[in-house]
This record gives sequence, C-alpha cells and structure tokens, in this order.
Amino acid sequence: MKMEVIFLEPIFKNYIWGGTNLKEKLKKNPPEEKSAESWEISTNPDGKSIIKNGRFQGMTLDQIYADTSIKDEIFGTKCKDKKDFPILIKFIDASQNLSVQVHPDDKFAKQYENSNGKSELWYILDCQEDAHIICGLEAKNKIDLKNVLEKNQLESYLKRVKIRKGDCIYIPSGTIHALLAGTLVCEIQQNSNITYRVYDWNRGNRELHIEKALKTIQPKRQGTLTHDTNLTIQKLARNEHFSIDRIKVEERYQDKTNATTFYAYNVIEGKGTIKTGDSEYQIEMGDSFLVPANMGSYEIVGKMKLLKSFL
Repeated sequence: MKMEVIFLEPIFKNYIWGGTNLKEKLKKNPPEEKSAESWEISTNPDGKSIIKNGRFQGMTLDQIYADTSIKDEIFGTKCKDKKDFPILIKFIDASQNLSVQVHPDDKFAKQYENSNGKSELWYILDCQEDAHIICGLEAKNKIDLKNVLEKNQLESYLKRVKIRKGDCIYIPSGTIHALLAGTLVCEIQQNSNITYRVYDWNRGNRELHIEKALKTIQPKRQGTLTHDTNLTIQKLARNEHFSIDRIKVEERYQDKTNATTFYAYNVIEGKGTIKTGDSEYQIEMGDSFLVPANMGSYEIVGKMKLLKSFL
C-alpha cells in the first residue's frame, strides 16, 4: 500500500472561556465567532477526526485504526495491542480562566469511568505579557485540601507559574491545574476526556466534581516547566504515554519512520512543504497531520516550527 501523509479536519468545541485566536492566529474556521478548542487529531468518542485527503478521505481516524489489515502499517507495531489510539491533540484558546481541575490516572479512570487516564502537555503558542498558569498546590495533604475547599479558600493555595511563548508544561495525572486567561496552547494528551472540576472562579453555573477530585488529586504533585531553546530538536516529553519533540526547521529537516510508531505533527510557526517520495504537501501554521509508521524517508522544507508526537 502506498503511504500518504494524512491530514485531518479540525473539530471545534465552544465553552464559556473561548475566544477568537483559533481564527485570528491559527487561521481556523470555527462555525461560531468564538471557539475554545480545535481537536486536531482524535479518535475519542466526543470528537472523531475526519480524514480530508487521499485514499481514506471522508473516513474517521478511528475507522482506519480499527482496520487490522492496515493498522500496523499506519500506526505502527507499538499500537498493535492498544485498543484505543493513544493520544489526543488540541489547540486551546483561553480568553478567560479555565476551571481549576484534575484528571485521573489510568487505574482510577478504568475503574470509575471505563476510560483511559489523562496526563497531558501544554505548549504555549502565545500568551499575554506576565501570563501565568496554575500547576500544583500549596496544601500539604488531602485533609488540608478538603478543609481549604470547604472554606472556599482554594485560590490562595494554588501554585501560579509564570509562562512565556515557547514554554511547555508536562502535567501528569493527579496534578491540580488550570489554564488562565490570555493563553493559546497546543495540548497533547492521553486519549481521554475525563475532567474533574475543583473550582470555577465562583461562576456558579457549572458542575463541580469534588468527591472524585479529592480521590484523584496528589497534593504534592506539580508539573514540569521547560523553556524553549535554540536546538533544532528539543525533547519535550518522554514518558509511558507519549514522546514529544519540538522541531525547528530553518531550511530542511530529514527524517525516516521505523515501522514502530506513527508521527503526529502540528505546525506551530511558519510554513513550507512535506515531501514523501513523489508526493509533496503544502503546510502552514495551524496544520496537523499524521506520517504513517511505514512511510520511510520524508523531508520537511521551509522555515517553521513543529511539534512531533509519537510512541
């Protein structure tokens, strides 16, 4: 089977904190004036990516993932025994604070939600001057945390982390966290849509999940912040759930798949082309695509930055 780069249609989600940056900065076309999220690569039941080119055009990504005759060729041997496509990638525009929340680990999520757990990484595409996120707690233990919540004093116990464009933050499951107003991020996460809200800035109109959150939160757990470097390839994450590199292309970047894993790409700056044998595809900021595991050699030409996710 001839290998083709797979491009996907974005899936838009709108929540109360969404803004206009997906359209203005990433050149997306959401159906509403404001949009909170663009799900770029997903097989999750809450949003299944539709393929927009090549022999699989019009099919959903989960349909080809379920086809055992082609699964290994496209997704790689590391996915052979994985029931679900392992990752979900989004662009998120936070024009207001997101809720303070936590995600469960695999064990808890499987037992109570019949789902995967959720560890995630945020790459800061853009942010306001003096922007912060929340990642971690000052509470000593769960008893301390429960008392803080009962007294509605959580805000003063949240750990705020200053961020700048190009930073990335790895947030393991069990870490209390929140994106704050004025941030545009690419989120690469486990394939899960389970979120337990702990605090919603006294907006009062959305459900909280205190009981499950208290069972899930690891009070001493904090994320890992990494600043951008001038390296051509910067390793952002290596863990049991996913690996992520930031690729800086000045003229050309040559690579080769090895049949064990797909490569999922997000163009986060600039534009150019990806060349695969006798095929060539135009790519620009905001584009997302999959390079199949059996693609072999390929070349990215232009001036751009990309996030590359794989197993």
